[in-house]
Amino acid sequence: MFSSNSWTKCLICLIFITSGNSECPKPQVEGNQHVVLTNDALLKNDFSEGSEATFECANGYVKDQGSESITCTSGEWSTLELTCKKKDCGAPMEMPHLTYEFDKEGTLFGASARAFCDKGYQIQGSSYRQCYATGWSGRSRCEVVTCEEPIDIMNGVISKNHGKQFPEYGDVIQYSCDEGYTLIGNKSIECNEDGEYNSFFPECKDVNDIPLKPTTISTTSASITTTWTVPTIQVSGTHHGIGEHDTNTATISGRYHGIGEHDINAATRNVAVVGSVIGIVIGLGLLSASLHRCP
Repeated sequence: MFSSNSWTKCLICLIFITSGNSECPKPQVEGNQHVVLTNDALLKNDFSEGSEATFECANGYVKDQGSESITCTSGEWSTLELTCKKKDCGAPMEMPHLTYEFDKEGTLFGASARAFCDKGYQIQGSSYRQCYATGWSGRSRCEVVTCEEPIDIMNGVISKNHGKQFPEYGDVIQYSCDEGYTLIGNKSIECNEDGEYNSFFPECKDVNDIPLKPTTISTTSASITTTWTVPTIQVSGTHHGIGEHDTNTATISGRYHGIGEHDINAATRNVAVVGSVIGIVIGLGLLSASLHRCP
C-alpha cells in the first residue's frame, strides 16, 4: 500500500514527465521559400504546450491569405496556412515624353523595365529600373535635346524664334543679310534630334565678290560659252518668222537672279535670228535660244 505522501510524489513526477513531452521543436518551414519566421520566433528556444510561432512573408513578397501563426499542441505544430505572393510595384510614375518596356515579369517583384524617350529627347537618370521590395529602383526622366548656341553672322541678322540661349529640338534659326550682301547657304537651319543642325551656318558675302556662273548658249552651228550668267536676252532688229532673217546685233544683259540680285554688264555678239527665241528661264541663269551665226 502506498501512503498518501508517496502518491503525491508520483503525481508530481507524472506531471513533470507529461509537461516535458508536450514541448514542440523549433518550427521549420519546408517547401515554402517565401515564408519565414519572425525575429521573435527565431530568437525563442522554448516552445511549450500552447505556444505560438509567428511567420511572415519573405522580402519582396506580401500576404496572400491564411493565418501567420501556428500553435504547439501535444508536441506538434498546427499546419501553417499562410501563403505569400510577389509584391507588385505597379507602373513607374508617368513623366512627359517617357515610356517603359517591361520584361515578362511585368511590374512584379524582380521585374526590370527599360526607359525610352520620344524623338528629340534624351534619357536622364536610369535607363533600366528594377522592382525591389521598396519599389522601383532609380529615377528616369526625359530632357529635350539641345543644339549649340548659333554663331552670329557678319553683315547679317540672326533671328531666334525660340527665345532661349541654346536652341532645342525643332527650333528654327533664321538668317538674313544686310543690303549689298548675299546669303550663301540656307536662310534657315533647324536643331535636329541628334543635337546637330540640319545644315551648315550660312554666310553673308559682298555681291561684288561672288563669281558669276558660266553659261552655254547653243546655236545651230556652234556654241558660245560666256563667263557670266545670263538671265535675260534682248534682240534688236527685224524678225520675219521662220526661214527669214536679217543680220543684226543681239544684246545680252540684265540682272543676276540667283542668290541676291545685281547688275550684269552688257555684252554683244553679232548673230542672226532664225525663227524666234524659244525659251528664256530666269532664276539660275539658264538660257535656251535658237541662234545662227551668219557667214
